[in-house]
Amino acid sequence: MRKENHLTERNRRPYAGIDWTTVRQIQGATHVHCTTREDFDALLRQGLGFATLANYYPSAPYCPAAEICENSFRIGQKGFVEGGRFRDDEISFRERISDWRETLGPGVFETLPETPGSRLFPEVPAGLPEAPNAEHHSFADITPHLHICAPGSDLASGHFDVRRQFGLDAHGITTGFQLPWREAFELLLDHLVTPEGGGITVNHPHWSYLPLKTLEMLLDFDPRVLGIEVYNANCDDSYSGSSETEWDLLLASGRQCFGFFTPDHLPRSRVWRGRNILLVNEAAPEACLKAYREGNFYGAITGDGLRFEYIGFDGKTLQARADRKVFWQMITAQGISAEGSSQEFFFTLRPGDREKYRFLRLTARVLREPEKLYTQPFMLD
Repeated sequence: MRKENHLTERNRRPYAGIDWTTVRQIQGATHVHCTTREDFDALLRQGLGFATLANYYPSAPYCPAAEICENSFRIGQKGFVEGGRFRDDEISFRERISDWRETLGPGVFETLPETPGSRLFPEVPAGLPEAPNAEHHSFADITPHLHICAPGSDLASGHFDVRRQFGLDAHGITTGFQLPWREAFELLLDHLVTPEGGGITVNHPHWSYLPLKTLEMLLDFDPRVLGIEVYNANCDDSYSGSSETEWDLLLASGRQCFGFFTPDHLPRSRVWRGRNILLVNEAAPEACLKAYREGNFYGAITGDGLRFEYIGFDGKTLQARADRKVFWQMITAQGISAEGSSQEFFFTLRPGDREKYRFLRLTARVLREPEKLYTQPFMLD
């Protein structure tokens, strides 16, 4: 049974009420795969302040990180899909696979671990805020290229047997989230650990070739479908890292849609590109998840130090300030509608602008440098 949702829409005026003199700016990512100690250490060195690791195979939360061991998800997990139904209980893979072990190749069953092994992340910093998350995919009634993350949801779906060595899929225990997508989304939202925070993000829509109508359908399902990945660094190699065009088309339709900036898989260099800068009063999971829900964060490509010191819109005047002189661009349904170089930005709406512009959002960058910042959009209708 779906829980009652009192939300009617996403926050159309993000950043309202933030005290920029005291607010903390914490770096996070809603979509970053991290399955090794080396990846985790690299993220921490580069400023990770809120951990929502988003692995798949299995699509299970690596949270709390300090409790995840080398073989944790090859032994079992809580939550899985079997025979077209979600089961919210524990499964022991060794126990289940033993039922058909004779059908496996020689020695295959014996490779299943019996004990968890050593901790995957042995040195998690004390006090690091973290929340459950995973990347879910392979829904039953929509393109297989739809991938989503669910920061704040502790639900697990797919399992580890991606190469079909152990016969789990053949016996009805599916690798992906093989349910109708609406049913799967309801389950993910019902498993949010903070009712006022977190939600669902649509991953790399440009790379996934998701039609605009599909994106609109997903956003219209529930306000806790928060938005789309506007930038996904892992997709840069295929020239589809940016979904900025899709973002603006969705906003021009009148739909509030928050923009997320993510690394996805770290490259071999382990350089983290694509960050969400969360604006919170305290470094706590609940506060960070609430910031995601309310759109109180901004996007950054490199996170190399350029910061917003203020973003605000009172319904008539858009103001922003960076920590140095930057090149501003204000994007609307008409495209780039204002730009210029300064430390501060001001724009006041004139009669007729609301119908023409539909939304306002800002970008800021230092010319000939790789960093670029993106505000969340303000809706005008």
